[in-house]
Amino acid sequence: MKDEAILKDKVEKLGVSIEKYGRTPIEGRVFAYLLLSDPPYRSFADIVEFLNAGKSSVSNAVNMYLKEGTLTYRTFSGDRKRYFMIDVDGWKKGFEKSMSSFNLLLEDVLEFRAESKSKEFNDDLRQLHEFQTHLSDEIRKTIDKWNKS
Repeated sequence: MKDEAILKDKVEKLGVSIEKYGRTPIEGRVFAYLLLSDPPYRSFADIVEFLNAGKSSVSNAVNMYLKEGTLTYRTFSGDRKRYFMIDVDGWKKGFEKSMSSFNLLLEDVLEFRAESKSKEFNDDLRQLHEFQTHLSDEIRKTIDKWNKS
């Protein structure tokens, strides 16, 4: 495994990047650590120790990712610990779900604003919805094509 100091630096940099997607600093570091770990799974104690973070904040981050479906865990016979790891399929499904959720959100907003007098803003929202729908359709086609190959 790479030198721990190099790994810590890489986790920190990647964690900061992950924060830009709306994650808390600890969520970013937990996800980054699990992405970069070799082997790609770590116990709760490993994560707490490596990140030098509080158990509560790591627990909250891990539970959020488990609920979201981007993390899973495995166990080993004779070992009572759970080992957390990135759920790549869950991550992909979450991406797909977020695309359709945003489309539904825009549809709901447009329906609510149907009688609004702010025509220019409503037109901009409709264009955004059309763009987002087109993008989602193209991404769905690409994913389907990818899955067939």
